[in-house]
Amino acid sequence: MKAPLLALLGALLGAAPAAADDALVDEGRRLYRDGLRADGSPLEGRRHAGPPLRGRDIACVQCHRPSGLGTVEGVAIAPAITGRHLFSPGQPRAGRRPRQAPGMTLHDHGFRTRPAYDLPALARAMAEGINPAGQPLDPLMPRYALTAREVEALAAYLGSLGTTAAPGVTEDAIHLATVLAPDAPPGRRQAMLDVLQHCIAEHSPRPGTGRRPWRLHTWTLHGPPSTWPAQLTRHQHTQPVFALVGGIGREWAPVHRFCEAEGLPCLFPNTDAPGPAPRHAIYLSPGVAVEGRVMARYLEEQPRPPRRLVQIFAADDIGRHGAAALAAELPKAERLDLAPGVPLPQLAEGDALALWLPLGTLRELLATLPTLPQEVPVLVSATLGELERRDETGIGASNIHQLRVIHPFDAPDRRLARMVFNLGGWMSGRGLKLARDTERLQGDTWSACAVTARALYTLDTSPSREALLERVEDAYAGATTTAYPRFTLGPGQRYGSKGAYVMRIGTDDRLEVEGEWVVP
Repeated sequence: MKAPLLALLGALLGAAPAAADDALVDEGRRLYRDGLRADGSPLEGRRHAGPPLRGRDIACVQCHRPSGLGTVEGVAIAPAITGRHLFSPGQPRAGRRPRQAPGMTLHDHGFRTRPAYDLPALARAMAEGINPAGQPLDPLMPRYALTAREVEALAAYLGSLGTTAAPGVTEDAIHLATVLAPDAPPGRRQAMLDVLQHCIAEHSPRPGTGRRPWRLHTWTLHGPPSTWPAQLTRHQHTQPVFALVGGIGREWAPVHRFCEAEGLPCLFPNTDAPGPAPRHAIYLSPGVAVEGRVMARYLEEQPRPPRRLVQIFAADDIGRHGAAALAAELPKAERLDLAPGVPLPQLAEGDALALWLPLGTLRELLATLPTLPQEVPVLVSATLGELERRDETGIGASNIHQLRVIHPFDAPDRRLARMVFNLGGWMSGRGLKLARDTERLQGDTWSACAVTARALYTLDTSPSREALLERVEDAYAGATTTAYPRFTLGPGQRYGSKGAYVMRIGTDDRLEVEGEWVVP
C-alpha cells in the first residue's frame, strides 16, 4: 500500500496527518480550489456534451463550495464531499418518508444510497461519472483526466476538511464577538449593543436541544486605529471566537484586515467604510464607495461627461474612500482634490463638483457657494452629510437646481415604516426604543443577528467558518429590517446592498427620489 494512501486512511480514522503528507494535501487543495495541477498548469475537464473547461472554471469549489459541504440550486444538488461524507456510506434523509401510491417506487438521490468511496471508486467517478453503486452521477458533474497521484491528492485534501475544530467552538458553546470602535458615538454604540445582545440571547439554542448555545463577547477598542490590530489579537487570544457579528465603527479597515488575516467571518458590521476585496467578511453595503460609483454613473449619463472632477473631502475621514471610487471610475477626467475650507476655483462647463462633507461643513459651503453654471453638476454624499437620517435636509440647497444627493439607503419614509412594522413591536417588548436617529443602525443590527442565527442553526456538529459564510449567503432572506430597498446575497457575494438612489432636494427641503435604484 502506498504511503499517501496510508496517510489518507489514517486521516479517515481520526489520526493526525503526518507532516510528510502536507505536500499531498496542498496539491489537492490547489486542484479543488483553483483548478491547478502541481506544476501550475490548469486542470481540464468537461460536463456532459459541453465544451472543455479549464482552471478555476472547472474547479470542484465552484459547486461543492470551499467547505466541501455542497449546495442546492433549483433541482441541482452538489452533495457534501468532505472525507467523513465521501468515504462513508450515503445516509438516507432523516424524518418521515413521503407518501406514495400503491405500486409507486421512490428513488432517493444516489449520494444518499451509495456505498462508501475508496480511491479506485473516486478515480472512476472523476473520469467516468459513475458512483460506487454503479449509478451515473448528475450530468453537471464534470469528467476529468487525473493521474493516480492527483486522485490521491484530492482524496487527502477532502479528508482534511472539517477535521480540525474551528477557533471559538468548544464542547459547551459557540463563541461570537462584536466590535465597538472608539470613533462611534457612545449612544450609537449602546443602541447597537442593546439590539444585538437581546437578539443573540433569544435566538441561542436552549439547554436540552442538543445544540451548543452561543456566547456573545464585546470587544471594545481604544485609541487610534493603528493600535487596533494588536488589541484585536489580544481579544482573540484571550477568548477565541468563531465569528464577529454586527459591530460599529466609522473607520473599519484595521478590523477588516484582521478578519481577512485570521480567516474570521466578519458579518454585517455597521460601517460605511468596508475594507477592499472581502473574502471572510460580508457587509451590508459597500458604503461610501458605492456612492462614488453611482456618482460616476450619473456623470457618465450626462450629455457631456466631465473634463475636470473637483472633490472636497477631509484626508483623514472616510469620504476619501468615496472620492477614490469616483475618481477610479472616471480615469479620463482631470482630478482636483480639495480639503474643506480651501477656496474653490472658478467652476465652468465641463467641471463636476463632488462633496464628501459632514452636515455642518456642507451647510456652510453651500451657503457661500457662488452661482454656478447650470452645466456644473453638484453631487453630495448622503452618508457623510448624515442626510440618510433626515426627512428635512436642513442644507437649504433647493435653489441649486443641479444638486443631487447620492443616497445608498431606502427612502426615509419607506424605511421608517418598514422598521416600525418589522422591528418596533419586538423592541418595545424588550424595553428598547426605536429612535429616529438610530433606526437604521438598530434595523441593520437586528438583521445581522437574524441572518447569522439562521446560518448557525444549519451548521452540523463540526462547524467550520467557511460553512458559516456559505450558510449566511443562503440565509439573507432574514434581512427584513435593513435600511436598503434591495438586499440579496449568493455564492461568493460579499455585499447585501449594491446600489443607491439619486435624489433631489424638493422645495420643502425634503429628499425626493429621482429615477430608479442604481446598481453601478
